[in-house]
Amino acid sequence: MSTDKFNLANISDTDVVSREEKQTPQQTVQPLKRTEVWAWYIQGSTYCGYGWISAFMLVPVLIQDMASKYGVEASNHSIPCDTTVAGFKCVTNVFGHYVDPGAFSLYISSLGSILSFFVSLSISAVADHGSYRKSLLITFSAVGCLACLLFFTVQSPKHYWIAAVLSPIGWICYNICSVFAHSFLPVYGRVHPDVLAAVARGESKSVVRKLEEQAINDISSFGFTFANVGTILIYGVCIGLTILMHGSYMSLEIAIAFTGVWWLMWIVIVAPWLDPRPGPPMPKGQNWVVYSWKKTFKTVAAVRKLPEIFKFILAWFILSDGINTITAILFVILYRDLAFSHLTSLYVSALLAFTAGVGSHVFMMIRRTWKLSTMTMNMICLALYIVELVYLVGAPYFTTSFGLRNVWEGWFFMGYNGFIISTFFGSCRVMLSELCPPGDESEWFSLYLLADKGSSWVGPFISGAIFTVTGDYRRAFWFPLALTVVGTGLLGMINMDRGKDQAQKFAHERDAASPQEH
Repeated sequence: MSTDKFNLANISDTDVVSREEKQTPQQTVQPLKRTEVWAWYIQGSTYCGYGWISAFMLVPVLIQDMASKYGVEASNHSIPCDTTVAGFKCVTNVFGHYVDPGAFSLYISSLGSILSFFVSLSISAVADHGSYRKSLLITFSAVGCLACLLFFTVQSPKHYWIAAVLSPIGWICYNICSVFAHSFLPVYGRVHPDVLAAVARGESKSVVRKLEEQAINDISSFGFTFANVGTILIYGVCIGLTILMHGSYMSLEIAIAFTGVWWLMWIVIVAPWLDPRPGPPMPKGQNWVVYSWKKTFKTVAAVRKLPEIFKFILAWFILSDGINTITAILFVILYRDLAFSHLTSLYVSALLAFTAGVGSHVFMMIRRTWKLSTMTMNMICLALYIVELVYLVGAPYFTTSFGLRNVWEGWFFMGYNGFIISTFFGSCRVMLSELCPPGDESEWFSLYLLADKGSSWVGPFISGAIFTVTGDYRRAFWFPLALTVVGTGLLGMINMDRGKDQAQKFAHERDAASPQEH
């Protein structure tokens, strides 16, 4: 199959068998099967349903709403908060300190990110050995489902702290599943039938790399499309529950529980077809946590041997915080200032998921038509983000009529962000898949999560602090604008070909030094 006719959707199990028969007798790698990649698509659409709906929207709204109703007026702490008043200003007593409910929700998200970072680094390296990647994916899905069901224990506003405790647990499980699911991606690129066939024919390194990049890009794009379709289906159920139950607390709790059950149910269903692609056995006598931290330390210490991938991790550390903070601030403004109800918040979130699916497909067509590189796609997305942020930052200084002060602007910018977000995050994980040394996928995607979630507490924390000082969440958009501009500059400095060479050399040296581990 030629490069310009490459299409993952055309792969069949028959094609795989015929191509495998053409491999040399020494070729022992099992090519990627269509059933295997479809199982990967489906599992991605289930945990993303929890992450994009419950973790990012339903849980923060529940915490904000309950904390507000349990709070007091900001101007007079002896008067209970009246949330029926438009633009109400209330605070909640948290450990003796009065905190704005919106800021409190952002701080809880920050805590979840910090805990995710430590848990991920404590087990990430283990997933590159044996079949742990698949088994840990199922285990954390089960724990995440349990956390979702426990939201039923939140019975009244004074129990808002229970939701605040459960939120980080859900965050941890969602992020760990993201790490292990993403770590399949570079493996799939290397075992794609077109790539294996090119290697068997003795094609040049540049041809093989181009095929591998295209394979990973297509799998990633289709994966995000499936994730968005699955998310829209879950939104449909959540919207139905909210309408039937008139936007009550119980409707939010049932919706959160549903996302958890849906997540675990589909993981279990597709598990038989999700090949674990086992790595080398775990070294004997090793403690999981100690081994993971030691291996991560060695990886970080190898910065001189892998400068390009470390440039990417640094750029991703900055950019992911900036992009995630945009959506976090948008949700707070929509709910607090533009008075979006629970139901309207679900509608606008469903719009985000829908435009994300459309955007992923549109950008994939653009990439294929003009044969654009992953780096170029990322630069296009970042330019679109900067245009948006310049408007959100600048408009309030010139007029009081625009700058996210209208309901239609809220709808527009949620759809705008959705159109870009899948392509940006998809292209970033493709870049990492191309740059990471073979055999260390879970470890590097854990560092990817470290950079993402290790920084994602900063944006919400700074945003909450900016609101505390200025009383206006719109001023907080200065922070993601600065991060996006700086991160874009760093990302543009990466040399992808040099980075791929460094990864291959590092893997060979690592295997020669520690053959028992690889």
